[in-house]
Amino acid sequence: MRKVTSKSRAFGTLKLLAIAGVLFVTNDGIGAHMQLLIDQDRLSTLVMFAAVWLLCLGCLLIAAFQPRWPVRALWAFLFSLSSGAAYGYQLASGTQLTVYDLLSLWNSRQEAGRAYEFYFNDVVVGLLVVAVGFVAFMATPAIQRASFRKALSRLSWAPGVPVAVITAIVFLRAGGGTHALPQQFTPVAMTMLLAAKTATWEPAVRREVRVDPVARPSARHIVLLVDESVRGDYLDFTPGNPYTPNLPGLRDRVADFGLASSGGNCSQYSNVILRLGGARNDLIHTMRTNPFIWQYARKAGFRTMYIDAQAPEDKNTGRLQNYMTVEEVKWIDEFVVIQNTSSPTLDFKALEMVGEKLKGDTPHFIYVNKNGAHFPYDKTYPADAVRFRPTMSEADGGNTMAARINSYRNSVSWSVDGFFKKLFEIDLSHSAVFYTADHGQQFDPARLTHCTVSDPDPREGLVRLLLISGDPDLKSRFAEAAAINYDRASHFAIFPTVLQIMGYPLGFVRETFGEDLLSQINTQQAFTSGEVFGLFADVNWNPVDVHARYLEQSFTAGSVECRPNR
Repeated sequence: MRKVTSKSRAFGTLKLLAIAGVLFVTNDGIGAHMQLLIDQDRLSTLVMFAAVWLLCLGCLLIAAFQPRWPVRALWAFLFSLSSGAAYGYQLASGTQLTVYDLLSLWNSRQEAGRAYEFYFNDVVVGLLVVAVGFVAFMATPAIQRASFRKALSRLSWAPGVPVAVITAIVFLRAGGGTHALPQQFTPVAMTMLLAAKTATWEPAVRREVRVDPVARPSARHIVLLVDESVRGDYLDFTPGNPYTPNLPGLRDRVADFGLASSGGNCSQYSNVILRLGGARNDLIHTMRTNPFIWQYARKAGFRTMYIDAQAPEDKNTGRLQNYMTVEEVKWIDEFVVIQNTSSPTLDFKALEMVGEKLKGDTPHFIYVNKNGAHFPYDKTYPADAVRFRPTMSEADGGNTMAARINSYRNSVSWSVDGFFKKLFEIDLSHSAVFYTADHGQQFDPARLTHCTVSDPDPREGLVRLLLISGDPDLKSRFAEAAAINYDRASHFAIFPTVLQIMGYPLGFVRETFGEDLLSQINTQQAFTSGEVFGLFADVNWNPVDVHARYLEQSFTAGSVECRPNR
């Protein structure tokens, strides 16, 4: 009997050490957070923080030593999955997972395949944590005493208590309050709260278009090109530059509004802001009540068309993305998802479709989601278009900042510089074309490239804004406005400008939607990070100083690691 007891104790000790290892690896910043609370003299908060941790540790042990294996398996699955997801996200982003990050990830789930490829190493480590954690929590407990086993069985659902406590904290703190709390419980609690909030959230009630156009549209066709992940300062109009060599020759044909701030630093938020005309001074309310841009276009006599050029062969197609709903689709006359097309040719296929529509006499409003420079960057351009190397695919340890920038430069050169060369082969004499990107990028491998909710890098919201027309009067008007508003614009000025071109009354447009591109802009540039519909709290605004030197100087032309392939 003593021999069995000795083995049992050794096994139990090993199980405890494994659990402790998982806790140590996946929970970072506890000491720093406690020291911060002490420095700020927030002793009551410190006591509550410590109490939550003690409660979680106690319930964690109750779950890990459950004598009934189905119950133990349930908690082992939840704890290990929560640990791995939180740790993998922290490796990829450099920040702890929050409820806003979960919401953003869920709304971007159609991009899971491409995100998996780009963040492959972080995903693998996260899965490894899941596997190790499951084995540690699931290992058969070495408990000999019947009374102790019976007591643990009675407490089998006790781990639900800290989940409920953390859920309450997140709810009361409007989505916050989870920093440095146990990652074995926190993602589970946030997921439950997010599901409950989403299920009980009242749907948006959208107004009808309240006014009629008072003038004929300034252009027969209006095209809104929304590029993917193209940062504004990577479009170079300097003659002779090696990065975007076609753009300098096109400078006289575009009205360049310079660097602008995006609506959000994540695709779904920027695109839905552009389609709904969210107003900066009342964003949440306008996002939940404004009519769709398609409704304005139809009332002004335009046939509406949406082109999704973000569905390469390896992507599950046919899904609505960027908060597009079935209700919204009803207002779109032609809904096109480009399929069975290689990633490098998606944008050019979309451009062919646009060109065909612009030849006709029927007025069209066309919204295009380009594939652009979406990660993984090396898949957005053909192998023979490599100009800067080593790329992420070529370099040893390819997920370095230098390799990322080389691959990104190649992507922008192909999908933006090459695209614009083809764009001007189309007759634009009856068209007004808006070009921007949904968000920018940052290239530090220790952080997310974009979609950071808390304290995002300003580069994530840095885009370019160009207006184009072959009509002499409209071209002149755009050029004058660009001179006034160079480096002053934002996505929030696009919707009211589109409505002006459609012929809607200027007073209504400016009163409802705010500043437009054709009048002087005085509002400081800023982008949102996180949710914009008011699900949890107010909007998180992040200023952008377009005069700052955001361009990564260490990897510009002439450096060893970012060189043109001549």
